[in-house]
Amino acid sequence: MLFVAEYELTWETLEAAVAKRIEWGEVQPEDFRFVGEYVWQDRDPPFRGVAIIDTGSVESLNAFVLHYGPTLRIHVHPASDVASGLALVGAQVQGGQAAAKRKRRR
Repeated sequence: MLFVAEYELTWETLEAAVAKRIEWGEVQPEDFRFVGEYVWQDRDPPFRGVAIIDTGSVESLNAFVLHYGPTLRIHVHPASDVASGLALVGAQVQGGQAAAKRKRRR
């Protein structure tokens, strides 16, 4: 399962957040993997970032959020790659068209 985690941190929590990130590499569950992780300096709050996460369980995702605790403000969203998303939309559209045809035949 893919997830996108958007996060923010302040100057006050920067040192703790960096320490937690280093720790996470040692304690993360086996089924948890960063696909990508990016951070940029902003004005307010000073730092923002995004992590693309691949994990086999919601429990691993919860462990990630709980590990950081109040050092980060995190918003997690389920995600998919574009090809999978388009395939899902296509299947839903085709399913909807088939249902509409069945209704018209009645």
